[in-house]
Amino acid sequence: MKVERKPLISIVIPTYNEEEYIGRCLRSILKQTIKNKIEVLVIDDDSTDDTVKIAKSFSNKLDVKVLHNGTHDAERGKKIGLAASSGEFFMYLDADMEYANDNWFEVSVKPLTENKSVIGTLASFGVSSEQNALTRCISYDIFQRDPIFIAFTPNIKNTIIEKRDGYYVCKFSIDKIPSQSLCLYRSKVLKKLFEENPLLMDNDVPVKLVKNGYEYFAFCPQVRVYHFLLKNLKELFRKRMRGVLKTYMAHLPKREYKWINLQKKGNILLLGLWI
Repeated sequence: MKVERKPLISIVIPTYNEEEYIGRCLRSILKQTIKNKIEVLVIDDDSTDDTVKIAKSFSNKLDVKVLHNGTHDAERGKKIGLAASSGEFFMYLDADMEYANDNWFEVSVKPLTENKSVIGTLASFGVSSEQNALTRCISYDIFQRDPIFIAFTPNIKNTIIEKRDGYYVCKFSIDKIPSQSLCLYRSKVLKKLFEENPLLMDNDVPVKLVKNGYEYFAFCPQVRVYHFLLKNLKELFRKRMRGVLKTYMAHLPKREYKWINLQKKGNILLLGLWI
């Protein structure tokens, strides 16, 4: 009897009209040194272009499955992917992202296999010569933060408690969680914590983990992700407004991550100076 191989890693990619990017995203996965241990779940939201066709064209090279969302909510798409995933480790990825290093997963899995207390390995962003000047500018910050969020969100350096071979061990607390949710997580824990939640809200994931006692994360600065985030200032404005109105404000009562903690002394004054 043939035993079906269980993937080590599940990657979930929510898509909607991403024909420009999905091919290069999947090619970066195809280049991974442990690609035979990866499953890819593309959660499509009724794309009207060739996104699905391009994704399916990789099925003879990668373990790629295309699932349907239909809600026009990427956070719901991530949860659909998590529920359908079968890997020991899980991460979601935007279609306009790609892994900068061929050994990204080989490096990022190491802390999770060596240290059972580590719940996830954080991803960091890098700068590519193929990015335009606007995207390169924002990508010089390892978590691709706008300057205002650099000022208001915790620095990963302040969470590091130990240096190991190839990675740092970080300890998060409720008031010290960096603004990064792109992470290789332990699937079993995420499935349990978010079982009843129809959404997988990006930055809320680390908050919920910390609240449930999962405080330790790994950080491997030598491997990066490229994010082709912006084409021009108009797109920057559109994406920021979508983030505020649809991702943040629409779910505000349910959000656990606070980008700007106005209860912290001095933050109201600092915010006023920024405005």
